[in-house]
Amino acid sequence: MTDETPVKEEKPLIDVNKIEEVNNEDKKKLRLIQVLYGTGHILNDLCAASWFSYMLVFFERVALLSGAASGALVLLGQVVDALTTPLVGIGCDMSAASADPAIPGDAVRKRLPWHLFGSILVALSYPGLFIQDSQYTYGSSNIAVFMWYAVFVTFFQIGWATVQISHLALIPDLSVGKASRKTSLNATRYAATVLSTVAVYTVAWALLGTAGDDSNSGDNSTSSDETNNLTRANHVQFKILATFITVTGIVFTLLIFQNGMRYVTKKYGHLLADPQSPMAGNTAKTKDTTAMWLHCRKFYYVGMMYMCTRLLVNMTQTYLALYLLDTLEMEKTSIATTPLVLYAASLTGTAVIGKIVKKLGHNKSYAVAIAGCLAAAAAMYSIPKDQSWLIYPTAAGFGLSSSLLMVSCLTIVAKLIGDLPGSAFVYGAFSFSDKMSSGIVIMIIQTVDLGVSDEQFYRLVVGVMPAFVAVLALLFVFLCNRTSNPTSWEDYSNNKNLQSPSGTPTENVINISYGTINADTLERTDDGPQNIIDVVRSTQLTDHFAEPL
Repeated sequence: MTDETPVKEEKPLIDVNKIEEVNNEDKKKLRLIQVLYGTGHILNDLCAASWFSYMLVFFERVALLSGAASGALVLLGQVVDALTTPLVGIGCDMSAASADPAIPGDAVRKRLPWHLFGSILVALSYPGLFIQDSQYTYGSSNIAVFMWYAVFVTFFQIGWATVQISHLALIPDLSVGKASRKTSLNATRYAATVLSTVAVYTVAWALLGTAGDDSNSGDNSTSSDETNNLTRANHVQFKILATFITVTGIVFTLLIFQNGMRYVTKKYGHLLADPQSPMAGNTAKTKDTTAMWLHCRKFYYVGMMYMCTRLLVNMTQTYLALYLLDTLEMEKTSIATTPLVLYAASLTGTAVIGKIVKKLGHNKSYAVAIAGCLAAAAAMYSIPKDQSWLIYPTAAGFGLSSSLLMVSCLTIVAKLIGDLPGSAFVYGAFSFSDKMSSGIVIMIIQTVDLGVSDEQFYRLVVGVMPAFVAVLALLFVFLCNRTSNPTSWEDYSNNKNLQSPSGTPTENVINISYGTINADTLERTDDGPQNIIDVVRSTQLTDHFAEPL
């Protein structure tokens, strides 16, 4: 009798398509997580709408500061924000690295204290910019007035940056291996931004529209400039606006998001996939992941693209009010109605943005958005004063284009990160360049003298400068396409002649706790449990290595 070695029966692979199927109940739970995620940035969004649209004109026309002092305050805020973001990013990643991979959603909950701290700081500091009329308190002491605003600007920007980075860093944790879910989360985040901005402009419109009688105070000799333009008397309207922003933001960001996200990640965390991505594997050292990103050339290209995108949108939003008042000589209510039209169009666009991005791809969608922004910039440069109504269709076009631009931009960033560690560091570094560039450009604009009238000056600011930045952004997207994505920490380690934590060579191999998958063949190179988790993880790796940016 001969001994026969029993043949090990191979288990059939599970149909990947079935893995992707999510029952209706799970879809509802994922949709709830997506909506809750969108509420986490509402306080920041409300504050940002008034910061970029009104702070500069408020400092000059209501607080009666000089153009240079107003620009210095905005620059101070941007610099503080820029310096805060990378520090928060590193700290937030360290918190997430301490998460237990065996506990679903633990990485998300580890980041939430950062978000909570920033939200509280914003809620306490932002009203200080408007609640106290520093001109009445300090009289003609410009230094005292400047210092009052400088203190609150500093604390506000520290809080704002902390919320922004900790919230963005949640996207990879909520969408491991799911590119489509990253797009959905970014679209939801942008929809919440647009809704928040529309709310701010609607309230501002109502307040400024009824401010004429109050500002006149029964004086029939009040000039038309005082009636139609912003003056010191409009401080009370900005005070009410700041109160609305703070209270509304606290409800959504501090109460709904913080409590809701903790609840759903505990109860439905298993739907988010493994908090420890197989691509990050056994990596937990923040300094190592930071080094990995700093050695990645595409990191710099995408960062420059992000910086140019934010600069284009921020500059248009910041100087739109002064363009309306000084160039087109429209009534003061126009600084609420025009942005309202712009963001209403953006909100309309969010309904189809996801479909456009999926159909055209991130790069083509970005190029289409840039073309729309260029057309809007050319129109704003050309609108004659006696046909100022043309600003409304122009604003609508810019709103549609900018919404597609921002979602495409954030999706490109999310695709760069993929399932790699260090997401908060990446967002922090990109935000650093965004804030620094915005602050420096605003300060230059506020102090430069081109020898032209205010009317022509603001035409150049909202027409020529955005066009130049848009072309620059498109160039960096082109460079991104010619550069490969980072793959894994093990690849970076191999370049330094290191070994993976298991002690085996890491070339084209990604080590995970229960086996090894070859990146070229996607076949297991040793024995390990053949279960649905293995198949899901190999599918995620396929997506990462096969999909170009």
